[in-house]
Amino acid sequence: MAKRRQAVRVVLGTALVALLAGCVGVPDAQEMRALRAEAAERRLDDLAQKATTDSGVYLSGPLLLWEAVALALGNNRSLQQEEWGREVARGRVEASYSEALPALGLTGSYLRLDEERTAAGPDGTRYPTRFQDQYGAGLRLTQPLFNGRIGAALRAAKLYDAWTEASIRAATEATQRKTIRAYYQAVLSEHLLEVNQAALETAERQLENAQARRRQGMASNYDELRAQVEVANFRAQVLQARNDKDVAYTALYRLMGASPESAAELVDDIPLVPETIEFADAARTALERRADLALAEYALRMQRESVAVAKSRYVPEVSGYVSQNWANPDPHDAARDDWGDEWQAGVQVTLPIFDGFDRRGTLIQERAKLRQLEIALQDAEDRAVSEIRQAVLSLKTAEEFAHSQSRNLATAAEALRLVEAGLKEGQNTPVEVMDARQALTRASANYYQSIFSHALARVALQQAMGQLAPDVLPDAPVLGGDAPSAGSVGSAGSVE
Repeated sequence: MAKRRQAVRVVLGTALVALLAGCVGVPDAQEMRALRAEAAERRLDDLAQKATTDSGVYLSGPLLLWEAVALALGNNRSLQQEEWGREVARGRVEASYSEALPALGLTGSYLRLDEERTAAGPDGTRYPTRFQDQYGAGLRLTQPLFNGRIGAALRAAKLYDAWTEASIRAATEATQRKTIRAYYQAVLSEHLLEVNQAALETAERQLENAQARRRQGMASNYDELRAQVEVANFRAQVLQARNDKDVAYTALYRLMGASPESAAELVDDIPLVPETIEFADAARTALERRADLALAEYALRMQRESVAVAKSRYVPEVSGYVSQNWANPDPHDAARDDWGDEWQAGVQVTLPIFDGFDRRGTLIQERAKLRQLEIALQDAEDRAVSEIRQAVLSLKTAEEFAHSQSRNLATAAEALRLVEAGLKEGQNTPVEVMDARQALTRASANYYQSIFSHALARVALQQAMGQLAPDVLPDAPVLGGDAPSAGSVGSAGSVE
């Protein structure tokens, strides 16, 4: 009874230690708040420094578009997470070798029995038949000889590796497109801020002129009040444009993995690259090169291997094994209180006869998944063709709109010039000048927006065709054909 109570105490003590070990190191809500408070202080200290820290790369001075893309591809957190998929794929490839390579295992055991058993011999002497303390150790080598999973597992692992690379390429293209868009958005915000600041300065001069004319009796109270309202409106637009610029730069820094306190100066302007591209050429390129189509194709091929694995459960599994065991008592003589050893070798064949329809149900599922992926590949191809058609039409429309807005900007600038000249000669009123100035401001904003939309349409087409790569920027023809040289947004009303 005492030995039994002691054994119970040992078991309960072991269970208690295991329970406590599982609870140690898990912070409660208060401890978690303290940990996050420390992390917050470290992050704020990083942000306060104008240097590269854990919070990101600190940028200052000129920043070209290709430099922004390179920084994003090197520092973007989301892309870094995606690139770790290579390690997952490498591990999966190595794990797949287990289906073909031998497995070597080491075992050890200790068994404490409640009492020792003995038996009486012919001469009345008692000898042990079971010892209280029993020890064992062994090595077992198993080599698969035949099963239907070996080839399928190796092929699936290599397909997964290729699928991972295609997935990283898709993530890289998405990051590059986002970075280009954010860069151009920041450039656009600068142009819009300049347009509104120029309009505000002109409105302020007009207000001063209206106040002077009113003191001389040459303008009415309405003229002065209208000028004041216009100044207030443009000040509000300047504030909004300045906020939009801050938001655009913050988004760009975030994509590049840069510190939000950076002070970069964007060098590249938004390009206007006229280009004629045929739908058939674009669709053919897309169906050959798009990353999402490669992903769908690899997924389909991996599922075919899954079907092969499911079918392999209907064939026998053959493996050979060799084992070497050491035990006390001697495995050849249980009455001998000493270490002994034995070895075994053999071939094992396994073939399930009935498993409750598990194999059949699994095979049905895998075949259904295969059909789903076949349909998914067809759908991805249809979607790619649809996106190409839309992208080609959108690019054509954006180019026409950009040219129309360029002409409209020139017209609005000329209209303002004529009205201002007419005001000096007494042929036009200050209100007409204000209306013309507002029209020019809207035309300038629409022009820059049209150039921005055209650039984004080109980037969208490049990505839809699978041609967006780190060394390909949207200031060259999409298909590398004989297109006119790239232009960029220059001064208001001109395309250089």
